[in-house]
Amino acid sequence: MRLLCLLAFFCLVPACSNPFDSSIDVRYEVTGSAELVNITYQNDSGGISQVTSMPLPWSLSFSGDPADYVYLSAQNQGETGSVTVTIFKDGDVFKRASSEGSHVIASVSGTL
Repeated sequence: MRLLCLLAFFCLVPACSNPFDSSIDVRYEVTGSAELVNITYQNDSGGISQVTSMPLPWSLSFSGDPADYVYLSAQNQGETGSVTVTIFKDGDVFKRASSEGSHVIASVSGTL
């Protein structure tokens, strides 16, 4: 009977989060004063994606798992300007790097 009561309690409390859900909210963000950048990143499937000639700011969000590898890089396509790349993990800054100048690259990576 106690088991049935516990099951009923857990099934009837939808506002509670799943204790077995270990997903991590990941957000890539590229900011700066550069007019256009080329961006390379590790996507949510584990592959590499690229976007070219993107205006700033740019961001992308997805769900990751513990021990997933994340990578973000951006290259200034102009003669002047700055580029800052940031990876957020569950809303907090996980990795950040900046660079300034002609065709500079800023990149960050890590394991969640």
